[in-house]
Amino acid sequence: MATDSTFHGKASAMRYCRLIVCLLAAWITTGSVANAADSLPKMRLLVPAYFYPAGKGEKEWERLLAAPEEAGVVAIVNPASGPGRRVDANYTKVLEQAKKSKIMPIGYVSTRYGKRKTEEVQADVDKWVRFYPGIQGIFFDEQASGTEQLEQLAALYEHVRKTHKLLLVVTNPGTICNEKYLTQPVSDVACLYEGHEHWDRFTPPPWTKNLQPDRVAALAYQVPAADMPKYLHQAQDHRLGWIYITDDKGTNPWDQLPSYWEEEVEELVKLNTTKKDP
Repeated sequence: MATDSTFHGKASAMRYCRLIVCLLAAWITTGSVANAADSLPKMRLLVPAYFYPAGKGEKEWERLLAAPEEAGVVAIVNPASGPGRRVDANYTKVLEQAKKSKIMPIGYVSTRYGKRKTEEVQADVDKWVRFYPGIQGIFFDEQASGTEQLEQLAALYEHVRKTHKLLLVVTNPGTICNEKYLTQPVSDVACLYEGHEHWDRFTPPPWTKNLQPDRVAALAYQVPAADMPKYLHQAQDHRLGWIYITDDKGTNPWDQLPSYWEEEVEELVKLNTTKKDP
């Protein structure tokens, strides 16, 4: 049996050890927070490449495919508001070229805000994989912002990621949506802004702070060249992991790359490799 002095000595030693452990934990946590604050989220370019890969559009694809790996470009491929009814040789060619480039192609599929049957949408995914085996993910456009489409998109997510083993699912409500689309296995990335107005007022909802930056995207069009750097800086300030900015406009503001495409790529790469002043 231990004496009182031995017992108290052991107790003191245990308290001392607990104190050291707590101090180490606090130091590690504080250090991690500080490091997280010092490091900026890496942004990538999510490009709606809705231009046909022939004629003028072929030149646009050449510019897109020349993007450096540091820009992390994901290109949304869209032959006919989806994969189309048959294989298109021009898209086969450009997707073969994409294998040799540093961009990731993903296929466009519309859900029409849940109005399409799940089986119909899944059939489009199946066509993408069958027609164009080089596709690496799916972009589900026209997602509902409320929770009414959660069940459908969860099934579609499983179909893309588990059935077909594709790498990425991006959904596009085009506005702030319910957080469950990103806290449940429904979407890898959600586009919470699509438009050309009120960018200065756009702020991601508070719940996105609990997510990694690479879960949130924004698509902005009709942006003058002079404002492009400002938009990129604001995207970085808002912890957006995905961004695309273009001066294109009209009913399809994604039918060509911005006139300042190369400058946008250069500016984004520069932002990703520099830190803000404290």
